Amino acid sequence: MDGGKVTVDSGNAAPLGENDPGADTPPETAVPEGWILPDLDYSTFRLALVAKVMDRLTLRRLSERGETTYAEWRVLSRLATMPQGATVGRIADLAWVDRAEVSRAATALEERGLTGRRENPEDRRKPILYLTEAGRAAYIPMARDRGAFHASLVVDLTEEERKTLDRLLAKVAQRIVKTLRTG
Repeated sequence: MDGGKVTVDSGNAAPLGENDPGADTPPETAVPEGWILPDLDYSTFRLALVAKVMDRLTLRRLSERGETTYAEWRVLSRLATMPQGATVGRIADLAWVDRAEVSRAATALEERGLTGRRENPEDRRKPILYLTEAGRAAYIPMARDRGAFHASLVVDLTEEERKTLDRLLAKVAQRIVKTLRTG
């Protein structure tokens, strides 16, 4: 059933055909095919699905615009919030990615004049990366576009639902961080 929908009914998913009278199903109960699978019926599995699709859409959008890679966007967006700059390690921690990815992206951005490096007085082996004026100028329209993209994803949620979603995601994130630290 390519492109089919399932209906959430007491926790069970029932496929709907394209010409199915189930088209009258209220939009809040219709979910994409593959959303609920018998052996993968976990909200965190569904969270991973959403994140994966968001990543794909982001990659597509960045690719279409030809501005940056996703890794470069992560570096630009983190540096834009830190006027004093940050080390590769700090950026990696904030972006929840590995240092090698940040280092490669920072090098590419620096080659294009969007970021720079300066000596770190606390540890000369770990330079401070910073956003250049050209980097800030490139970042501003991308940030607007990213903001509009993320706003479009939650347009059907009330303000209270958005806050609830943020609180619940924060709880899951806290557990993930705890698990990462304790193994």
